Amino acid sequence: LVLAGRRMFDQEMLESDDPSEFSTDGGWIAWFSNLKGHEFLAEVEEEYIRDSFNLYGLRLRVTYYDYALEMILSEEPPEQSDLEDRHFQEVYRDAVDLYGLIHARYVISPRGLQVMREKYLRGCFGACPRVLCERQHVLPVGT
Repeated sequence: LVLAGRRMFDQEMLESDDPSEFSTDGGWIAWFSNLKGHEFLAEVEEEYIRDSFNLYGLRLRVTYYDYALEMILSEEPPEQSDLEDRHFQEVYRDAVDLYGLIHARYVISPRGLQVMREKYLRGCFGACPRVLCERQHVLPVGT
């Protein structure tokens, strides 16, 4: 799931013509969470990411772990010119994978469940299109 999402996102990011996707408001996490196709993602709190207990075992799963973690925690989102740098792209792909793994752990934590509940109550995941459901909010389900 993480790899498929990464490939899909890489393609979207490289083909994007929307300059607002490269705005400088917030850090990498806010930028990444607001990209098209990431509506279902919760913004993982920096405190959660900075706690090494929550990252246990992830270092072995990501090649450029330290650089990827630094990118995720950076205060600045990437700029359009960064996308042309090959090393940046490699680190970026690992950052996407790492963030996906961290996100998977976060959404099953008490705070993450609360964030996802709030998104559900706001209808961020959509509504059932069936008439008898009366626009009942739905939950995302993976494949």
